[in-house]
Amino acid sequence: MKLFSKFSKDYQNLLEEILEKKTFSSISKSLLFSMIYKLEVSYKDYAVVKPRVLSKDEFLSHMLNVIQKYCDNIKTVEPESVGAELLIKYDVEAVTNYKERSILVYPTEQAMLYAISDIEPKYFFVKRDFIFKKVLQKVLVEGYKQNTIEILKDFNGWSWDISLDKRRNDMVYMMYQNLLMIKGEQFLLEWRTDYQAQQDYLAQLKHAIRNITGNDDYYWSFCRVLYKMANPKEKREMTQMLQKKEQKYQDFLLQDKEFKKKNLREFQVLKQYHEILQNEKTLQEEFLELQKLFFQFLEKKLARFSFREEILEMISILRYYQNHMFLIKEHMKLAPYFDYVLKLTFTKACEMGILKIVCMDIEVNFEILKYVFDTKIIDLEDIKIYLEQEDGEIWMKVYDKEVFEKQSKIAFQGSKKDIAIKRKKMINVFN
Repeated sequence: MKLFSKFSKDYQNLLEEILEKKTFSSISKSLLFSMIYKLEVSYKDYAVVKPRVLSKDEFLSHMLNVIQKYCDNIKTVEPESVGAELLIKYDVEAVTNYKERSILVYPTEQAMLYAISDIEPKYFFVKRDFIFKKVLQKVLVEGYKQNTIEILKDFNGWSWDISLDKRRNDMVYMMYQNLLMIKGEQFLLEWRTDYQAQQDYLAQLKHAIRNITGNDDYYWSFCRVLYKMANPKEKREMTQMLQKKEQKYQDFLLQDKEFKKKNLREFQVLKQYHEILQNEKTLQEEFLELQKLFFQFLEKKLARFSFREEILEMISILRYYQNHMFLIKEHMKLAPYFDYVLKLTFTKACEMGILKIVCMDIEVNFEILKYVFDTKIIDLEDIKIYLEQEDGEIWMKVYDKEVFEKQSKIAFQGSKKDIAIKRKKMINVFN
């Protein structure tokens, strides 16, 4: 494709070249220009806050390719207008028709971005024999769309502000974020755009997790969640397939030990299917278990890190997750598991000289750093801290460079010697 064969950062001109060959209305064209401009402005902060994403050039080039290849007709409608009946009926910001290459959309940049991410082909090839194939593909498709609009929904070019979204399926969103943190956006892009179905991406994902954890616990927990998320029709279809596995499992149980030993792997797989079929836990319970296993994955991965960049990425992942954890209905049940990984990360960062040791009391040091990093400051390395100690308390103030961000206090019965940084002075948290 000649349009993007040469490196260019002038996306407005590239978009103009595309629109010269389109018959969009002036309103639609103006909205597309505005969307691309806001993406350019917001993406810098987005890529700083969120690890493992595409570069701005990769992302914007992909968006422009979608507009060129798959959008021939865009109609914008005002909310509550007669033309918006379809959007109101389904409570969506946009409706797309892939065959007609058409979009019906509210006149906002966020709605347009959702429409473009919705109309592009999303293959997410999964082998036919994977019982939970349909539900997995739905999760991946919806997760991708919600992940994409986050760039405009939560970032505005100067701040990061997570806003609640009643249209978003928060479980689907977090499951997609897990996969992004595990394998990265480049892997998900390749999975999404591989129309030739040449690779088994699910197997690659499973292998990547097993390589870190030494087991398939996360994979099977993911399968249990997919089963619980299925609609009645999908669940009936899956149940029929699982019942065949169940019968084979029961037949296995009647075999002697030698037979089971020779076919151990198949037996273990059948046992997992048996547990899925017999499982009486709720979707919420299974989802919380999945998130706990995600933290275990991060813990195992952290143990392998030895470079500054790796630790910085882990801190970013945990900070990002901390700011989204409230989306989960029973997020407080996850707090101890999250805190454990966070504490291990801070400890390792302090031991490697990446973070300053603020207090010689390990627990107090953790509580201070946890408070400091529970922030929406864009660049973590811009964080500064100011401490005062008096009357059995430590007062903490957090700054974004020189700009005051927030303050709080915690109980402290130690001596002044236990404070490892200069008091009553703004200090960089990172060395």
